[in-house]
Amino acid sequence: MVTSTSATTAIAFSTIITASSATSYPGLFVVARRGRHQHHHCRSGDDYRPLTRINLYRKFHDYAWDKLMTDNDDNKAALYDTVPDRLRTNASPVKNASPGTNVVATIRSVSRFPFLEFDRKVIEDGHDNNGNIDSLNNPQALRLSRTAFLETQTPTKEALITNMTIHVLNFVSFPSACIRHRNDSSNISGKERYLGLPIFGADIVTLPGNKHLVALDFQPVLPLDEENEEGKSIYSLFPERYSLFEDRLRTLHSKYQKSDNDSIAPLLAWGGDIPEKARRFFSPYALWTRLGDKDAMDTVNTVVWEAFREYTDLYMELMSAVQCDVDSGILEFAHPSTTTINNNPVRRGQLDYLEYRRTNDPARPMLQRLYGNEWSESVIGDVLFPDL
Repeated sequence: MVTSTSATTAIAFSTIITASSATSYPGLFVVARRGRHQHHHCRSGDDYRPLTRINLYRKFHDYAWDKLMTDNDDNKAALYDTVPDRLRTNASPVKNASPGTNVVATIRSVSRFPFLEFDRKVIEDGHDNNGNIDSLNNPQALRLSRTAFLETQTPTKEALITNMTIHVLNFVSFPSACIRHRNDSSNISGKERYLGLPIFGADIVTLPGNKHLVALDFQPVLPLDEENEEGKSIYSLFPERYSLFEDRLRTLHSKYQKSDNDSIAPLLAWGGDIPEKARRFFSPYALWTRLGDKDAMDTVNTVVWEAFREYTDLYMELMSAVQCDVDSGILEFAHPSTTTINNNPVRRGQLDYLEYRRTNDPARPMLQRLYGNEWSESVIGDVLFPDL
C-alpha cells in the first residue's frame, strides 16, 4: 500500500479556511508544468483510464498558463518567473513505495503577462531595486499569478494515482490594487476611485480515500456585506463599469451549481457550509463541491474541466477589458508610494486576504512534514502569499 508521509493528517490545501476546517474547502493553487509540447502515447484497454488521470491536473494548469503567456515562448515564460531557484521545486519520498517515488512540489509565479501587453511597449524589468514587483513600471491590470502543484510521482516521473496518494492543483491571480479612475472622472472621488477587482482562485484537490474537492471563485477583496446608513451595500464584487462581467459570472454559476427545477440535481452539488471567518473572502458565485463516488474522476475530467475553462476565460476577459481602459486613459495607475491602507480600501482588502492566508493556511502542516519548516515558510510567505 502506498501512503504519503502526510496522508494521515488528512489536510487539504484550502483557499481561505483554517486548519480545523481544512476539509471544508480546497485551497492553495498549485501547478506543475510539463513541457507544453510533450505528449503521452495512447494506450488501449485497461490502460486508457489511468492515462486520463495522469494528464488531468496538468491540462488545467497548461490551459491557464497558455492564456496568461499567449505567445508559447517557454524561454520568455521562464524569464518572467519570479520564484527563487531554491523554492521552485522540492521532493519528499513516499513511504512503503518503490524507491524513487516522491511527492513532488513545483512552485511558479509571474508578474508580467504578454496577453495584456497588446501593441504597447512594456519595460523589460517590472521590479524595483529590492526585487519587489513595481506596479508603476509594470502597468498591467494583473499584478501576480502564482501556481503550485503537489503530485505523487513514480520513479519515471509519471503521476501515481491510487486511493492513498495526494494530488493538488492550485492557481491564484491577483489584480493590481493601484488602478483607479482618473482625477477628472465625474462623480467619483477619494477611496471610491480605486477599482476593487476580485482575485481569481481555482483548486482541484485529490486526497486519500477517493476524496476530491473542487473550488472556483472570483474572490472579493472588499467586504460585500458592509452597508451604509441606508442599509445598502457599500461595495460590489465588480466595479459598476464592469457589471456585465458579473451578469456573465452569475449565469455561469447557475449553469453548474443551481437549477430552476428543484427536481433536477445541479451539475456540481454544493460542497457544504463555509466557516464564518472565511466567508469574507467568498463571492456568491463560488463553485464549491465535494466528489467521492465512483464517477468522481470522470466528473472532474468533464464538468469541472469545462467550468474551469469558462471561469478562467471570463477572468482573463475582465483583465483585458480593464487593461484596455488603462491604456486608453479612462483608468490610471496610482504610484504605490501614494496608496496606503487608509486611503485605498482595495489595498487594505488584498493585504487582509494575504495575512489571513499566511496565518491560517491549512497546507502548512502538510508542507512542513514533507519539505521541512524553512522551505515551507519561505514558499508560503514569500511566493504564495507575499505582500503586494
